[in-house]
Amino acid sequence: MTRAAVLVVPVALVACKPDLGDPSSLVTEPRILAVRSEPAEVKPDRAVTYRALVAVPGGSAADLAWAFCTQPAPLSSNNVVNDGCLTTAAALPAGGAEVAATIPLDACSVFGPTPPAPAPGQPPLRPHDADVTGGYYQPVRALATVDGDPLAPGIGLTRITCDLANAPLDVVQDFQARYRANTNPTLVRVTALTAPEASRGADADGTDLGGESPAALPSRTAVTLRASWTDDSAESFPVLDPASRTLVDHREEIRVSWFASGGSFASDRTGRGETDPATFADDVWTTPDAGPVYLWVVLRDSRGGVAFAGYPVVIAQ
Repeated sequence: MTRAAVLVVPVALVACKPDLGDPSSLVTEPRILAVRSEPAEVKPDRAVTYRALVAVPGGSAADLAWAFCTQPAPLSSNNVVNDGCLTTAAALPAGGAEVAATIPLDACSVFGPTPPAPAPGQPPLRPHDADVTGGYYQPVRALATVDGDPLAPGIGLTRITCDLANAPLDVVQDFQARYRANTNPTLVRVTALTAPEASRGADADGTDLGGESPAALPSRTAVTLRASWTDDSAESFPVLDPASRTLVDHREEIRVSWFASGGSFASDRTGRGETDPATFADDVWTTPDAGPVYLWVVLRDSRGGVAFAGYPVVIAQ
């Protein structure tokens, strides 16, 4: 049986609140939540390792198959990935929860600022635009099955180091001297805090969810969850300003996505902006009824780096 999402369209909206369905943070059946590339950024023809975070509330193992996307999204599209990659892609020779691969040699031509030569008689191809951080990405597709049941595909992105386009020579040289390839952020811990503990700010201790045995939390209670990361997780980097054709320094934003097999979050995503030096982000989780529950946390920086972890939790009466 293939898992599918069903869209229910109400026939009348008068004097009623529309049913928007479950929030994305609620995981009631297996789902690929994230894909991590290590390193987070490499040049073409360099080795990477991919690992997927597959949320399985029942705890079963997932089987994974991997493939590189080979076609960019159309220039007229706002999508990061070509829709065709969800059905057709260049399969990697190995599978499993973690897989090693080599970024294609032509990645900067296919997905970056140096398009291939046009066919005879055809006009030059327009290069692809960088994202707001100046980045280009090689997409990878993960297909997973749990107990023989296929899941929706997951897409990961490896940032690829390409030439700086449309910049004067002195700016290119300055960029090459100053730019450092992105590294993945480091998720240090996730803790559960009482209201008094949360009020202490960065000095709060709380209950570490990553202990040797599952943490025990009360049922139907608003609990503050805190994800903490290392000081060097938010890195600084230069970006070419297309208007002035000069380099502008930026610092990575950090975003935290929260998921659980029960209960509800105040926000599906929290985090810190570019100018915020704090190394943690909080969310409020209203715990479900008594019983076992799973939590998953995905940490992302604005240049495509990823860290993640999962935690079993016991909800007490």
